[in-house]
Amino acid sequence: MPNTVHCHSHGECEETFVCIHLTEGSAALGFNRAEPTEEDPFPDAWCNDCDLILEANQGWNEESEKLIEIRLLCSGCYEQSCIRNTRTDVSFEELSALRWKCNTCEEWHTGPCLDFSYSSPAYWSAENEEANQINRFNSGSEELPTNLLDEDICILDGEHYFVRGILPLPIMGTSETFRWGVWGSLSLENFKKLIAMDDDPKRVELEPMFSWLSNYIDEYPETRNLKMYAHIQEPGSRPIFELEPTDHPLSQEYHHGITPERVKEIMMGRLDLPVM
Repeated sequence: MPNTVHCHSHGECEETFVCIHLTEGSAALGFNRAEPTEEDPFPDAWCNDCDLILEANQGWNEESEKLIEIRLLCSGCYEQSCIRNTRTDVSFEELSALRWKCNTCEEWHTGPCLDFSYSSPAYWSAENEEANQINRFNSGSEELPTNLLDEDICILDGEHYFVRGILPLPIMGTSETFRWGVWGSLSLENFKKLIAMDDDPKRVELEPMFSWLSNYIDEYPETRNLKMYAHIQEPGSRPIFELEPTDHPLSQEYHHGITPERVKEIMMGRLDLPVM
């Protein structure tokens, strides 16, 4: 059985070992390791600078071990470090020169655009909008409206309940995060819990709430009804969605990172960019 370590962020996890440079929020330093196997899914890892030391000393031996400081990480932090430090063909810095026109403010901006969002669940229709009871909604009332859509919550036909949140994708080789602003379904019980604790700081103590992703994101195969969990944040902050691990490309980018090149591709497809 593998040895485990308790991590404040990830709980009880398998212990792993990396060079000291791959800890403490490092990014773009390179992530070198042997090929993971079923028996050893988290082989020891080291940055590119330490890799030069290993090459100069013909691998791991007494001399190289004097020069390379090793630190313990949980497997969750190890995987995050792998995403943040793996170098890609297109660097994040190459996105800094991109100019694009914002569809909201109609102004031109320079640099990467890392946030794209949906104003409603995919199932909200023009008929629902006509019946929107937003002006009559009171979060303190026990009776919920039949149709409601505001910036944070949605009720559809008195039967379906949604919350707006953030689906974060770590960008490989950087400390940056790409964010999809999407809607997720909630059970009536969880929806009422969330409404009742709208301004309560203790809402962060709520258990993660099961949710179905409720938007179709064009850049992927069908994304509606992907399984996820809503992690409730402090008042004034939207939930953070956690996608269930699957082979779906969106889940793969959530758990293993999205490349800067892929971010550029999404920007070019969604924004008004000048012809290069």
